Amino acid sequence: MDENLNILKDVFEYLGKAFTGKKPMLGAVLGTIGYILFPVPFYRMSFVAVLAAASCDVLTKMYSLCKQYDGYKNAVKLKKIFSKTLWKGTEVKIVSYLTVAVLTGLSYRVVYLEQMGIFIASFVYSVMFMREFQSNIENLIEAGADLDWLLLFSKKKNKELMEPYEEKTSKKEVNDYEERI
Repeated sequence: MDENLNILKDVFEYLGKAFTGKKPMLGAVLGTIGYILFPVPFYRMSFVAVLAAASCDVLTKMYSLCKQYDGYKNAVKLKKIFSKTLWKGTEVKIVSYLTVAVLTGLSYRVVYLEQMGIFIASFVYSVMFMREFQSNIENLIEAGADLDWLLLFSKKKNKELMEPYEEKTSKKEVNDYEERI
């Protein structure tokens, strides 16, 4: 009987230690974020790919500026690489990408057709990735790389991806009630 009481006492002691401090709150916050942003594993991989491309964009932009101004020191001296400027653009990108990721994750939870949520995410993450891809290529071209052919190809693919959206928005809206009937 004492052994069972000691085991029970040890369990309560363990649970008391486990639920003190920041660990449960951090777990709850991360769990909620994961639930909203990544309802299926595909979303996580897509989001990581977009973040990786955005990170490469920052690096290729810095590389381009260093090449254009004969090195990092000269680019900093001429204030072409400036932390506030770099942070402003990156901050806007982070906030907008996180907002879009939250809305995309919520679309999976809100839309009753599971495949429709996946379609929305596929479209959103594909467009974001293609924009980052193009920006990386443009930065490398500014640095002196011979990648014009790849930029033309990516612009063509991006245009093909956006065609269905452009067709819907280019239709003339009729505001007059009589003309609509």
